[in-house]
Amino acid sequence: MSKNILIVGGGTGGHISPGIALYEKMSEDGSLNPIFLTGSNDMRFASFGDIDPDRLFTYEPPALTTNILKLPLFSVKFFKAMLKAMSILRKNRIDAVVGMGGYASAPALVAAKIKKIPIFLCEQNSVPGKVTVKMEVHAVKIFATFDESRKYLMSPSKFILAGNPIRNNILVDIPKEEAKKNFHLSHCQKIILVIGGSQGALRLNELVLGLKKKYHKDFKNIGVIWSTGDFSYEEYKERAKNEIDAGSVYISPYIKKVGRAYRACDLCISRSGSGVMMELAAAGVPSILIPYPYAADNHQEKNADAFVEAGAAVKISDKEATPENVAPVLFELLNNKSKLKNMSDCARRVAKPDAAEIIVRSIKTELIK
Repeated sequence: MSKNILIVGGGTGGHISPGIALYEKMSEDGSLNPIFLTGSNDMRFASFGDIDPDRLFTYEPPALTTNILKLPLFSVKFFKAMLKAMSILRKNRIDAVVGMGGYASAPALVAAKIKKIPIFLCEQNSVPGKVTVKMEVHAVKIFATFDESRKYLMSPSKFILAGNPIRNNILVDIPKEEAKKNFHLSHCQKIILVIGGSQGALRLNELVLGLKKKYHKDFKNIGVIWSTGDFSYEEYKERAKNEIDAGSVYISPYIKKVGRAYRACDLCISRSGSGVMMELAAAGVPSILIPYPYAADNHQEKNADAFVEAGAAVKISDKEATPENVAPVLFELLNNKSKLKNMSDCARRVAKPDAAEIIVRSIKTELIK
């Protein structure tokens, strides 16, 4: 008899995409029946087109807070979300819950604990998040992306270094020139990809405009695939039209065919959330990483350091990420084919493309004991 598994995560795309990757892998396995739960406000962070609508549920988990004045309202919202999660667990006869991290997973994990349903946790960052830290004592296994996470956890026997699951559409085996056609950039000799994360990044959006304006001659044969994020897409679409030569720019709030974007580009400028980093690694894309300075526990800084140490990336701090500072690094890399090749090889060595398989196999083993 197949096991019903609830995958829950949200808050950012970095907690959702790995969950969708697990959903895809479990769907390929006849012994598992995956169901996905996320926050109702999180649907904009990822494409859920590959999930059966009958298996996709939403609820309204509150963002975690330490503000004593907000605690009463937080408690009410958390309790309502937990009740919704308990209803989903009961109606779908859930056998196990997999938490992908982020505050959106917390009410469902607490509901699973109350109902004595086995809990598994996936931790994407080098420094475990609050939900992982609070729930690890109740978890059967904790699947980590970075080995560094081990030292922050109380239960080393539960720790499994699995990597971060990546979706099936990330690894696209097509010629580079064909991939470039998807973004109308066949005429460009080199292409850079700019990703600010699921919510976008003002710093990176301003950086793209600044680079194109100040170094327009250097960008003559360089195309840009630019993911602005939902919140500021209209603004930057209009500014790109008015302020720069947009003929070699593909601009979109969210890149649906991201695997083709990875295949088309020569280099990526990105924040250093672990989700996008593991995708870059699997696709062998060299990167310039600009960590978000306000990430919880400074985890983006530590994520980037791991890639720099591996030789897969160059790191530039957020405050130093000006066109004047980034341009020399960018053009030096784009003009150094052997350096890019070496960084690409190093990125692939960091990748764990079988992460989803490792996690699914471990969950199955635990559930049939």
